[in-house]
Amino acid sequence: MNNSSRRHLRSHVIVWFLLVAGIILAITGFSIYRSAEAYLFGQFRQQQTLLAHSTAALISGKQHKRFVTAKSMNTKQYLTYKNALIRSMNQSNHTNFIYTLNVTLKNIKPGSIEEPDSNIQTKLEHLVYGIIPDIRNQTGRGIQQWYLSGDDFVEDDDANSSMLEFYHNSSNGVTIQLNSKANGAKYLSPAIIYDEAGVASGILIIESSYRQVLALREDILESMLVTISLLFISLLVASIFFARKITRPFEQLTDAIERLIKNDFSFNLSLSGFAGFTYLAKQFNLMLLKLQVSRNELVSTNKAFSRFVPHQILKLISQNGIKGISLGDCIEKEMTILFCDIRGFTRLSESMPPQENFKFINRYLKIMVPVINKHGGIIDKYMGDGIMALFPNSPDDALEAAVGMMQSLNKYNATLKAKNLPNLEIGLGLHSGNMMLGTVGTSSRMDVTVISDTVNTAARIESLTKTFNTPILISEELRVRLGEFDKRNLRFIATCFVQGKSQQMTLYEVFAQDPISLRNEKLANQTLMIEAWEAYKLGDLDKAISHYQKLMEKNPMDKALLALIEVAQKGRL
Repeated sequence: MNNSSRRHLRSHVIVWFLLVAGIILAITGFSIYRSAEAYLFGQFRQQQTLLAHSTAALISGKQHKRFVTAKSMNTKQYLTYKNALIRSMNQSNHTNFIYTLNVTLKNIKPGSIEEPDSNIQTKLEHLVYGIIPDIRNQTGRGIQQWYLSGDDFVEDDDANSSMLEFYHNSSNGVTIQLNSKANGAKYLSPAIIYDEAGVASGILIIESSYRQVLALREDILESMLVTISLLFISLLVASIFFARKITRPFEQLTDAIERLIKNDFSFNLSLSGFAGFTYLAKQFNLMLLKLQVSRNELVSTNKAFSRFVPHQILKLISQNGIKGISLGDCIEKEMTILFCDIRGFTRLSESMPPQENFKFINRYLKIMVPVINKHGGIIDKYMGDGIMALFPNSPDDALEAAVGMMQSLNKYNATLKAKNLPNLEIGLGLHSGNMMLGTVGTSSRMDVTVISDTVNTAARIESLTKTFNTPILISEELRVRLGEFDKRNLRFIATCFVQGKSQQMTLYEVFAQDPISLRNEKLANQTLMIEAWEAYKLGDLDKAISHYQKLMEKNPMDKALLALIEVAQKGRL
């Protein structure tokens, strides 16, 4: 698993972890905020109420009734109370204004705005300011410059009604919220001012504007944001830590799967890196063990079958080998065919029991087959003691393989001689040409075969090695296709009819495997060999035999010359 994939997986886990944790944190934070807001606002109202009651208790109700004129504002008692109100207001960070109200009666004339349908003069309770400290607002103007003792309580009808109701009911612990288009929202915390007889004589009001409440909320929100930020940072660190813990087992599993894809089964997952996923690692190792066993069995089976299936030939037909082969698939290709046969094998096999026969053939093939494979040959089939091989690349490969087989046989014969066993002799026939290579049979049982006159011709040429007593014979069609093979190691043998062919073929002996002295003699008698065969074909047998005899006098070890003399004498070809 590459680093990019690891980072992507971990990022994915971190994002989902933070998303879920963030939602939970947001819901929890909102609930905590609302609870904190309700609690602190309750505390705020309680403090304002307590402050209002404690301040109202310091004011004499009897004296307070007098604070309704401008003259009363110049008294010593008024100043004392005014300073007390200022001190009380300074005790609270959220107090905007503190003042007192007196309840007075106002004459209402019949038909007035207050009572338009009344015909009787009545008196109506209304509120007037009592003690008003000289407090500066944000504009720098004093509150007393706007209101004086005895002025009407400047609020809407709901505020007046609420305060009068509070006054008559002597309610405690209340905070009234007022919404005014002119002044906005504000909160009033009233307290009753009692005289010495315990009779209500006025109202003390602590007023807080909505800005103070907003400031309180902002303080709560700021604290919450700081707390949530710290929690989020902690969650981020935790998510990175846990993402590594969580993703590491999956990264190891992914790496293991990639190794399996590459057919690497030689490993086990370490349980130490899986933490809580140890069971998963154990199950994977168990699966891996079973895969290893199954794979080894499959490999063994394939190896066993591969010894019976010509995979190299199948790849010539299909690049995908046996998996891509269907019945009837075929190709046409120019190749070289090699046939090899042990001479006198029937006589040898009759002298051996069946088991020894197979051992003998297998020892022989163990020497021959590697040489064919070394030069790019493909074994098409074994025919008892015979071998049929295809050379799809180059005729030179086929000829080099034939020479190498003879050299290996010479070494094997030396071993047999040391054991006082008879030597083996083989014949090899080679021919080149186009041929059809394909599958035949049925869908349940197929085989690969070569269909061509080239195959039959190569087999006939191999049989002529017995007639001409030459180990290796090749056709003219093969000779003209040679590129790197030294053609000086070829000798003309005959131009004759081959069984199954309507036209004569020219055959050459390959003597590259012979000793140097014999090779030099065969190289020197090329011209006379051709003249002798031409004389034979013209019917001048005496001349032909005479030429062959002259050559034998120079090289009595040349077995092919003796065979040619016998052919000329008997007129077999």
